[in-house]
Amino acid sequence: MIKSIPLNKLVQSPRNVRRHSDPAADTELKASIAAHGLLQNLIVRPAAKGKFEVEAGERRRRAMLALADGKLLARDHEVTCLVLEDSAEAAVETSLAENFHRLAMNPADEAQAFAALVAGGATVEEVARRFGLTVLSRVNATREELRYVSAYRPGMVLDVRSPDKHQRLPRGEYRVESVDEKTREVFLRDGKGKIRTLRPSRIRPGAKDDRLALFEEKRLSIHAGDRIRWTENDHRRGLFNADQARIETVEGSRVTLVTSTGLRHELERSDPMLRRLDLAYALNAHMAQGLTSDRGIAVMDSRERNLANQQTFLVTVTRLRDHLTLVVDSTDKLGKAVAQNTGEKTSALEVTERLREAAAKGLAAGAATQEDQRKQPPELTKERTKPFEMGI
Repeated sequence: MIKSIPLNKLVQSPRNVRRHSDPAADTELKASIAAHGLLQNLIVRPAAKGKFEVEAGERRRRAMLALADGKLLARDHEVTCLVLEDSAEAAVETSLAENFHRLAMNPADEAQAFAALVAGGATVEEVARRFGLTVLSRVNATREELRYVSAYRPGMVLDVRSPDKHQRLPRGEYRVESVDEKTREVFLRDGKGKIRTLRPSRIRPGAKDDRLALFEEKRLSIHAGDRIRWTENDHRRGLFNADQARIETVEGSRVTLVTSTGLRHELERSDPMLRRLDLAYALNAHMAQGLTSDRGIAVMDSRERNLANQQTFLVTVTRLRDHLTLVVDSTDKLGKAVAQNTGEKTSALEVTERLREAAAKGLAAGAATQEDQRKQPPELTKERTKPFEMGI
């Protein structure tokens, strides 16, 4: 029987055969439901206290709960469900059949479908937002900034790279659900849906380890022939941060690529490294070190005082064999900035030594001035006299 049931009446079934999920695929499912609505009924069985246990469609239920948390759906949103009256054993079989008998879409069919969407007026960005990869882009925040709740926004992802006993956070990825400015707390959801609390002010200041990293999710569309770069390390498989790779094929749920050293990998869609990549058509000078290309376009700005220097300029112009197009804000200003700044970094010890020398010179100059003042004859006291007349 088909029935509309409020979202807050649906609960997870202990008989659902799916025990593991993929955060990237879950995010894509959430985006799809937000854009198109629920396209497939949930399969449920009646439970106690007027609830219904979801035998098939748990990922869809969680995606709708996440949309409700984000105020995109009502808590009592009506969900179309197929209500079963079968036994528990039959429900397990139904769950298994719903999850097992699936066929990934043919790549040619995918390409034709995407082309039809673009031909129908959708932009490439809109198609990528609905059907592309979801990757993690690191937030440019210092450890000190991570100690303030203002650095966190709902939808961000916090990567805990080693267990934090003080915050009671095991290792893993957590999605930022909400931020409480009054209590200065950040509420996180782990991979199992459990809400945990982060108190940023308890993050140790000045710690040497990079235990926490904050990311924003963004949509990315990749195709055969694309050049990508990694944003994280996987030493076991020879994938290194900032290193490049080339996409060979994208077939259904599998991506085949070749690294810069010639290693070939086939990554499933659930592979965590498919969330740690970006397109490599534009690189900064730091990432470009050691790389060469025939042609390229470089951008330099004289107003970037720390970047407009001789070292950055040399790295930029020596990366290309045949042709370089250099885009600048002002030729004269950039030339002066590069000529004046060698780009050599000054260490803290060097700065301390310079300050010590400057202080010694200042003290010596002050002592010499005081000595000169002592050698000079004392000044006569200036007195003001009022003229007067005396008569005899």
